[in-house]
Amino acid sequence: MNKQNQQQLTIIASIVVVAIVAVGIFIFVSRDSASSGSDIDYTNVVMERTDDGGFILGDPDAPITIVEFADFLCPHCQAYKSTVDRVINDFVLTGQARFEYRMLPTQNLSPFVGQVAECAAVEYEGGFWPIHDELFRIANSSRISDDIGRRIAEEFNLDYSTILTCTRDAEQVSIDQRLATQAGVSGTPAIRVRYGDSGLQPISASYERGSVPFEIIQAAVANAQ
Repeated sequence: MNKQNQQQLTIIASIVVVAIVAVGIFIFVSRDSASSGSDIDYTNVVMERTDDGGFILGDPDAPITIVEFADFLCPHCQAYKSTVDRVINDFVLTGQARFEYRMLPTQNLSPFVGQVAECAAVEYEGGFWPIHDELFRIANSSRISDDIGRRIAEEFNLDYSTILTCTRDAEQVSIDQRLATQAGVSGTPAIRVRYGDSGLQPISASYERGSVPFEIIQAAVANAQ
C-alpha cells in the first residue's frame, strides 16, 4: 500500500470515529432530555386541590385560572403540552394566574391512567404536577399500557400495590367528566377560564372548542390583572 492510500485510509478512519462519537453524544443527550420531562420548577409554587378535587397550581389570589381539560393519551394534548408549560412558566410561577388540570378520557385506557395519576399524587410528597409531567413524557415517547401504574410507582419510589388498590375507588376522572359536560367541553384539549370565584367560561367565543394559542391566553391573563 503506497503512502497516499495510507493517508486516505487514515482520513476515512478519523471521519468514521468522529461520526460514531457524534452519534453517541446525540443519543445520550436525547435520552437525557427525554428522561428529564418538563423543566418546570414546582418547588415554590402552591399546589392544591379544588373543593371537588381538581388539581390546581399557583397563587390562590391570582385573578384568573386557566383550566385545561385534557387526556394524557390524547396526541393533541401531548402536542399542546409545550404551550401549557409556557403558560405555567410565564404566568403561574409569576403569580399572574393559576392553572387547573381536569382529566377527560378519550381512549379506553384513559380512565385508568387518570386514576393512577390521582392515586400516585396522594402518595407522592412532590404532589400531582411532577406525576402529570412524567405521564405526558411517557405517553409522548412510548406506548402506554396497563402497566403504567407500576412504571409510575418505580419512577417515584411508591408502593405499587397501594396505588393499584386506590385506583379501584378513585373518582376524580368521573368528577372531571361531569364538569366537562357542564362546561360544554366535548373534546381535548380544551381551555376554560375562571375569574376569581366565577364559573367556568370559554376564553373567547372563537375558542369554545380545541386548543387555545398562547397569545390568546396571554391576552386574557393581561386583561385580568
